[in-house]
Amino acid sequence: MKRRVAILGATGLIGRAVYSLFINAGIDVEACSKNGGEIKAYPVSQVDLYRNGTLSKWLENKDVDAIIYLSSKIPKTFLEADWNLFFYNLMMHKHVLDYWKKHKCHLIYASSCSIYGHDSPRPLKEEKIAFSDNYYSISKLVGEALFFQEYLNGLPLSILRINAPYGIDARRKTVINIFLERALTGKDLIIFGNGDEQQDFIYVLDVARAFRIAYLNKKYGIYNIASGRTITMKELANMVINLTNSSSRIIYSAKPKAQERPKVKIDVSKALNELGFSSKYSLEDGLRKCIFQYRGTEL
Repeated sequence: MKRRVAILGATGLIGRAVYSLFINAGIDVEACSKNGGEIKAYPVSQVDLYRNGTLSKWLENKDVDAIIYLSSKIPKTFLEADWNLFFYNLMMHKHVLDYWKKHKCHLIYASSCSIYGHDSPRPLKEEKIAFSDNYYSISKLVGEALFFQEYLNGLPLSILRINAPYGIDARRKTVINIFLERALTGKDLIIFGNGDEQQDFIYVLDVARAFRIAYLNKKYGIYNIASGRTITMKELANMVINLTNSSSRIIYSAKPKAQERPKVKIDVSKALNELGFSSKYSLEDGLRKCIFQYRGTEL
């Protein structure tokens, strides 16, 4: 039985981790991204999924049994997401959908817990209604709806709703990247608001594990991929300072954070019970690995 996977969006934070994990598991990988590039000296094909026919042409004769769909146009902030971003992502959905319907391989779609929005009932569960509140999250939710319709018609589909992944290869710096980089250079850590905003972070290698489990075990459905544990921004800042042994101070900005969210509580029981996934890395463990990578050493 062939095991060959196509990773769409392979040069992003999650794509690089998924690629390495799959290669190490002995799975053949075909990788592409909009701008091409390389991962550990392996060439990544330049494929713009927005353009009709490019995906089919690239995958012609490659005989893949699964597609990991990570590609997405991501805004700097949710407030900057607009109709153009939504339409761009929608067109990529359509071209992936067209290929999938024709070839009927296993589709593993990287969605986001941001689809739940501010007003979705807590805890955030896969079975509850989602009230997406920005164009990016809406584009992710529309992708879910389009793909799920074909899942109901018998096509194999795994949807992984990922929440706040972190690692050092992120193209757009998360609060974790910013705190670590500033702490490692002795700069103050700036917190917007009172520091009580919460987040559920998950280390990128755990996210990659979720994709591998979904692929190898042929688990179909929708799953929240998070750690299930929350931390406030002031707790995160203190943890970063302690782990880096930094002289940085914590500075509270009078300016409130524009996107501050209500209390975060993500239910990860379905991923555990059905997918067999739970996070392996604690936040401390993940931060330590990031710190060693930033310093150019191995943990």
